[in-house]
Amino acid sequence: MKTLEEMPVGEYEAVIERFIEEAARWDGALPVETVFDAWAALESRQEQVEVQAQLKGDHLVLTVPPDSPLRVQDNRIWLQDGRQVVIRLVGAPMVATG
Repeated sequence: MKTLEEMPVGEYEAVIERFIEEAARWDGALPVETVFDAWAALESRQEQVEVQAQLKGDHLVLTVPPDSPLRVQDNRIWLQDGRQVVIRLVGAPMVATG
């Protein structure tokens, strides 16, 4: 499948013309099944999200790839629904050795 940038001008114009014709005939209604099928597909997605952690001194610094749906700052992760996850480092108690 070609992208629009790869299409010859004539083919590009034909695609745009077909799109305009289809759009003119569409009344804007979507079948209920289409809406619920799309909703179910979105709800069932289980995508892995990468978060990288690095210790800088005694601070935890989190990073995510540029295309991540998450936003991070220091030890906080903002989820897509607005909730925050705060990660705190807990050190092992120091044991005196004699």
